[in-house]
Amino acid sequence: MRRHPPQVLAAAAALVAVVTAALVAVPALAGGAPLPERLRHIGDSRQVIIATANGWSTSHARLQAWQQGADGIWRRVLDPVPARIGWNGFALEANRRQGSGETPAGTFRLLRGFGMERPAGVDLRYRVIDANDWWPYDPKDPKTYNVFQFRRTDRARWRPSWAEDLDSYRKQYRYAVVLDYNLPSRIRSVNGQRVAAEPADTAKGGGIFLHVRDDGPTAGCVAVSRTDMRRLLRWLDPSDRPVIVMGPSTVIERM
Repeated sequence: MRRHPPQVLAAAAALVAVVTAALVAVPALAGGAPLPERLRHIGDSRQVIIATANGWSTSHARLQAWQQGADGIWRRVLDPVPARIGWNGFALEANRRQGSGETPAGTFRLLRGFGMERPAGVDLRYRVIDANDWWPYDPKDPKTYNVFQFRRTDRARWRPSWAEDLDSYRKQYRYAVVLDYNLPSRIRSVNGQRVAAEPADTAKGGGIFLHVRDDGPTAGCVAVSRTDMRRLLRWLDPSDRPVIVMGPSTVIERM
């Protein structure tokens, strides 16, 4: 066996100590506070969906879901799965504009669901859509802007060319959940149309949903596979005040 000078042995021992400390630190970092505990704006929500991307401009994302138990501990109930977002990636909620192809980055409540069919075991308020259902974004009619319409009457002021015919998106809207993005308030029925006493901002766009993905990016929604969407719908519980947090992974903890 070859013998080494004492100074070499001392240096080697120091190196081993540094490497050992680094190896110990990595599991501690990886096993730190669950991601929902590091998010700023989820309030008292006990169900959190998190969609992240590698940057602001990509339309490819990953989506995961977390549940807080009665013991206060967060547990992941859906491991990260592939997702698609707007064709122009993410934009801060305050900067997002209609027709930009951007998904708003921020924290949003998950309010209600709709779709071509209703899976068994769904607790969210849910509507099975048909050919009468529309979602208009006509800036010339602010009171119906971003308001779900169950039918269009002859007195409607919004233009069909500025609205989504929900029934025509039979794959994407097989299942969907509405995000609380730029939604108006105090909705009432007037002449057969649902109108808002406090309209949405007609510059910011709307109809931001969590829905079933197809083969490409979205116009601003976040989309996952049909299987994942059905699983999420059955899991979501309004009493747990579910939210979705979306944004690039580098800033998600500030969304």
